[in-house]
Amino acid sequence: MKNEGARKGDYQETLAYLFGLQRFGIKLGLTNISALLKNFGDPHAGLPAVHIAGSNGKGSTAAFLTSMLRQAAYRVGLYTSPHLVDFNERIQVNGVPIPTGKVVHLTEQIRRAVARTAKDGELWPTSDPEFFPERFDPQKATITFFEFTTAMAFLHFREERVDVAVLETGMGGRLDATNVIDPLLSLITPISMEHQQYLGKTLIQIAEEKAGIIKAQRPLLTSARQLQVLSLFRKRCRELHSPFYAWGKDFSAQEVGPQVIHFQGRSHRWSDLRLGLVGSHQVINASLALGAVEVLMEYGFAVQEDHLRRGLEEVKWPGRLELIEGHPRILLDGAHNPAATHVLKKALQKSFPRRQLLLVMGVMSDKAIPKMMADLVPLADFLILTRPRMDRAASLELLHAQASSFRKPTIEVPEVGQALGRALNEAKDEDLILVSGSLYTVGEARAYLMSRGMIPS
Repeated sequence: MKNEGARKGDYQETLAYLFGLQRFGIKLGLTNISALLKNFGDPHAGLPAVHIAGSNGKGSTAAFLTSMLRQAAYRVGLYTSPHLVDFNERIQVNGVPIPTGKVVHLTEQIRRAVARTAKDGELWPTSDPEFFPERFDPQKATITFFEFTTAMAFLHFREERVDVAVLETGMGGRLDATNVIDPLLSLITPISMEHQQYLGKTLIQIAEEKAGIIKAQRPLLTSARQLQVLSLFRKRCRELHSPFYAWGKDFSAQEVGPQVIHFQGRSHRWSDLRLGLVGSHQVINASLALGAVEVLMEYGFAVQEDHLRRGLEEVKWPGRLELIEGHPRILLDGAHNPAATHVLKKALQKSFPRRQLLLVMGVMSDKAIPKMMADLVPLADFLILTRPRMDRAASLELLHAQASSFRKPTIEVPEVGQALGRALNEAKDEDLILVSGSLYTVGEARAYLMSRGMIPS
C-alpha cells in the first residue's frame, strides 16, 4: 500500500529532500506553519482532533485512543513522531500509513507553497518574527522538517475525510507546529526534564510549554503527577474556562492482573479491561485514553464498551516493550530519557526472566546519558554500544566514557544492525537481548530484523 502511485526513484528523491530539511534544525513557533497552511485554505481549521503533549507516554496514549475509536467505526487520522522504520508511519489513517505516491504528490505541492510564501515575505527563518525582525530575508526563509510534515498530515487528513485526528506534539506544546489546531480536547501525559535547551531549565518551565496546548473552553486531561505541575495546569484551565480533569482524582485505573485493569471515570466504570501493551506504566496511558473517550462520548461520539475492550486489547505500538519471540528473545524499547529508562528497568525486573541480558544501546547526545545508563547498564551482563544514523546521536567515545564506571564487558559497534547481529551471535537461547536508548536506535534494529525475516515488514 505504501508504494502506491510512486516510482521508487521519485520517492527516494522526495525523502532526500524531506530529511534534508533537518539541516534547518528545530525552530519553535507558529508563524511559518500558519503562513504555509493558509496557502491550502487552512486544512486544520474545523478538524475534530485530540491533541497530546507530554514527556513520556504520548505515543502509547495515542495508540490506545486511536484503536478504541477505530473499533467504534470512526475514520481516525494519527500523526506521531519519530517513525521507526519508514517515514510513512508518521501519518496514518485507520492504521494505514500514508502511501508513498501521496508523500511525493503532497511534497511537490507544499514545496511550491513554501516558495510562494517565501516570495511574498510571509515565511521567517527564525522562531518568531517579533524576536529577530532585523534578520528577516525572504530569500533565506526556511521551513523545518517538522513544520513540513505537519502540513502534510493536515492535508492528508482533509483529503481522507477523517472523522477525528489524534495529534502528538513533536516538542513542547506552546510553539509546536501542531499547536495551530483547535482540538476537541487536550491531553498531557507525565512531565519530566527534557529538551532543556528549547523548553526551559526547570520542570515548571517545561510544564508551562506543555500547558500551551490548553485551549479556551476545551477540556484538559492530564496524567502528570507533580503537585506544582498540576497547580500550573489547573490555573491555566481556570483562566481559559477549560474543564480540568486529573489522573487519580477525576479518572484512574488499577492493575488487577498482568495487563488487566479496572477503570473508574467521572461517569463510567469498566472492569477487567485487557491491555495489548506490556508494562505497568501502560495502566496510566490506557486510563488517560479512556478518560479522553469518556469526554468524546459526552460530545456525541458513539463509543460502546465492547469498542473499548477490543481497542485496548488489540492495540499495536511497535518499539515500546516490544518482545520478539525466539531463541534468544529480543526486547525493543525506545526509552529515551531517565523517566522512560526507569520504567523499563522496573519492567525488566518484573516481567522478563532471562539467563543473561545483552544490552544494545544507542542514545542521542542531548539526553541525560549517565542517568539513563544508571538504570539499564547495571542489569546487563554484556554491553554493546552503538550509534544510529542521526547527527544528534552520541558518539561511541562519549558512550564508552559514560559506561566505563559500571565495569561491564563492553564492545563498540558503530552500526545498529551490526550491533544487533553481534548480540545475536553472542546470546544463548535463554538470554534476552535488549535494544534501547532511543527510538532511532530501535527503528534501525527493527529494520535489521525485518531484513532477516525475523519480524514482518
